[in-house]
Amino acid sequence: MPNSQRNRFADLLGWGQFLILGLIIFLSVISRPRQMLLQISSQQNIPLEFRMISLSIPDIFVILLLALTLIRLIGVADYRQQLFETANGVLTNLGGIWWVALALWTMMGLAWAQNGTMLRFSMVYLIAVLLMALILADLIRERQDRFLLWALLISAVIQSGLGVLQVLNNGPLGLWGLGEIERFSYDPTDFYRAPGLAMHYNYLAGYLLVALFACILLGWRRWQAKQPLRLLVLIAIIITIGIVSTLSRSALVATAVGFSPLIFIFLRRANRRTRRMIVGGGIVAVIGAVVWALFTLGSIANIQTRFFTGREFFFDYSWAVIQQSPILGVGAGNLMLEAGLMWGLNVENLLPVHNVYLFIWAEQGLPGLALFLLGCGTILWRLRRTDQPELLIWTCCFLALCTINLFDNYLWAVHPFRVVFFWVIGLWWAYAYPLTLTIPETAPTPAVE
Repeated sequence: MPNSQRNRFADLLGWGQFLILGLIIFLSVISRPRQMLLQISSQQNIPLEFRMISLSIPDIFVILLLALTLIRLIGVADYRQQLFETANGVLTNLGGIWWVALALWTMMGLAWAQNGTMLRFSMVYLIAVLLMALILADLIRERQDRFLLWALLISAVIQSGLGVLQVLNNGPLGLWGLGEIERFSYDPTDFYRAPGLAMHYNYLAGYLLVALFACILLGWRRWQAKQPLRLLVLIAIIITIGIVSTLSRSALVATAVGFSPLIFIFLRRANRRTRRMIVGGGIVAVIGAVVWALFTLGSIANIQTRFFTGREFFFDYSWAVIQQSPILGVGAGNLMLEAGLMWGLNVENLLPVHNVYLFIWAEQGLPGLALFLLGCGTILWRLRRTDQPELLIWTCCFLALCTINLFDNYLWAVHPFRVVFFWVIGLWWAYAYPLTLTIPETAPTPAVE
């Protein structure tokens, strides 16, 4: 094949990878329909996703991405060298080694897990999303990230719009073929929490939270380039309305936690006019969010019901499994299977603990939890790099996700949203990668004008 044709073929493969990564984040909010591959347990009080092996729509595109990457690795020598350099930087300087170690530890669980089939699938899935994150980080080295961020924003605007319509309709819109769900039997009937096309309103809230930080990231770039911000401000408002429409307490708290470092740093560095804009914009955003939440809930009694009742963490079911094997865990994918054996049919809805860290402790034991915390901690440690605004913004996004993990489990336990979690990590690796080269730790701090 002539060099010109070979170069065009390599470039086409690269753009194909990029397009698939955009489709992955665009579709990751859609948790169903799923293709069931194998049913592991027929115990009806365990949620279906914890007793079967299945693929969601974004999972299929992850598989396509890996296949296309393999073709490019085989056919393009320069790409092999480039991906190796990126992998070396990620593994040695950006905490990638902890995630690889977690995958290896997951594999070791085959020695003691009761159900090896579920563990093998969980292991393969973890490796797949890790590779997706690495491929994403590498592609950003050769292409701008604007397409990926806009794919996320467009999806978030669509989902927010659907959420608002669901709130106004006080129920689903009937888009069952697109993955919309019916009202849960335990939900109140006088107000509706918007799930969009996700399987749960909390899932939608976490996805929109990531999109909000992507919007802030693009807004920062436009601010620096002195370009108009009207479109991004409008998108941020729509996404914020979408988050509030879910009435997700964990997402609202996580948003506040994630934005706190940004607000503190920018207020400290900004001039008086910019401080007024930030404070004024924040006040308007909070007032608008409160007003929309009140409209969504409809009454003071509903405010009490939604925001001031206790949070159910379903702690007891998973804690019993942790006590059974506190050091090694019961094996990835085995938590609910073990809980099912332990609790039988005595519990109507047997659910996993709504905390990622306890979820991982139950399945992966203390070594697995330690590796997960080291992987997350390596990223969060970069909050000190306030001289890199884009990296700081995306690290704050990851901080928000780690906060959600305190109150919910979907960013790890629900496969389409583990894709989102590692998509965020892959983009963080891309932003942090220059720090592995020649940028000094004491780089000058740019002023906010």
